[in-house]
Formats: sequence, structure tokens, C-alpha cells
Amino acid sequence: MITEEIWVKLKQIKNFLEIFKEVTVIMSGSFYPTLSMTIPLYNILIDHVEDVIGNEDIQEIDEDIEENNSENEVEWNQIIKEAAKKSRTKLLEYYNKTNNTYLISTILDPRLKFQYYKDQKWEDSLTNNIYQK
Repeated sequence: MITEEIWVKLKQIKNFLEIFKEVTVIMSGSFYPTLSMTIPLYNILIDHVEDVIGNEDIQEIDEDIEENNSENEVEWNQIIKEAAKKSRTKLLEYYNKTNNTYLISTILDPRLKFQYYKDQKWEDSLTNNIYQK
């Protein structure tokens, strides 16, 4: 039998993994180009895992779920944070393998253009470097 505590844990896992599913669906599209979306999607995922790592209470508490900081919940939050840390390490490993092709394809995409990098508040040195390429 699934207890309320298990449902809370499953909801935490779902909340953490939901964005990975959405990004996977977008990148799996075969009827439209996705190369230009690589950098923005990596940034979304990296921001997500960093939010989880930096957030002291990653559990989203519904109105009908009683707030309870039991030892078990604190331990479970640490497990999710550890998964987020490992995810960030792997994401950054692949993100660092991107090259100028990804940057240029983002700029050439009419949906994004060079404005994407400005909107994301990239440092001037980085945006100048991208612009020169």
C-alpha cells in the first residue's frame, strides 16, 4: 500500500524529473531543427538543477499536505539534492562540449537571434566573443 509519505516522495521525484522529460521531447522532434535550441535547453536544465541544489526546501507543499519537517523528509530532500548535483556535473560535462556551431545556430534562429544571449544576461566578454564568431 502506498502511504502519504511515499506519495510525497514520488511527487518530489516527478517534480525534479518533469523538466528533463519536457526537454527530451523537444530535442527528440524530427520535423523541425533542434540544434539552435541546444544551448537554451541546456541552460534551462542547468538552472533547474542549480535551483534544486540551492533551495533549502525543494518539496512543493500542496494546500492539502501538512507541512512536516520530519527527519525522513530532510533525508529525502538531501537525496534529491545529491541527484541534482550529479545531474549538474553531467550536464556541464556535455555543455562544455558544445562548439561554435551551436552558438551560431542559436544566433541564426529567427526565434532566438543574438538577443537570446543578451536576454540571459551573459557577460559582455562572452557576448562579444559570440558576436565576433
